[in-house]
Amino acid sequence: MSNLLEYYYELQKREGVKPSQLVFKWDKNLVDNILEDFKQSVEACSLAGSMVPIKPGSTNQSIGNQVEYYFVDKIQNYLKKYSIEPCPGAGYPDRILQSRFTSIKLPFEFKATSSWNPKNTNRCVLTSSSKKLRRLFSVPIYHLLATVIYDNSKGSCQINKLRLDFLEPTSEINIRLEGSVNHKILSQGKHNFKIM
Repeated sequence: MSNLLEYYYELQKREGVKPSQLVFKWDKNLVDNILEDFKQSVEACSLAGSMVPIKPGSTNQSIGNQVEYYFVDKIQNYLKKYSIEPCPGAGYPDRILQSRFTSIKLPFEFKATSSWNPKNTNRCVLTSSSKKLRRLFSVPIYHLLATVIYDNSKGSCQINKLRLDFLEPTSEINIRLEGSVNHKILSQGKHNFKIM
């Protein structure tokens, strides 16, 4: 097991870039400010108990995406100090949490689950590249993970809770080394292949 700070340093080395600090210890005032804004907006928009319209035949991943869009649409107009913006490009993070009054811009990752079990060891993938972080965010970079917990037991999707995790440099994470190829790499590869 490693922590987020070590992971980003190792990741940047593997990517062939000079490592820089990509995760910082949260400022308590910033945490309190974000919590206050989300708490009032969750209450004002009656998020808990609201029903998410789910397309018939949706996969779990699709349900998660629909919950994300519903959550952002529902809460966006009630946030007074922050706005949730798209984060251009593929990969981590999904969104940007932007202060309405300062230049603060935070990586904001969104997850949705039908249950929260503190003993559950299923993977929740955060990031696989540092390129987007390095391109779009300036130091200090604070990472916020939002998890919407919903009930999907009755064929419809009802939001129960919102959990916010303010990830620290010391936050423990699992690292899984993963190799990948693409058509270009395969086409230029020095290996045998056959098209039939």
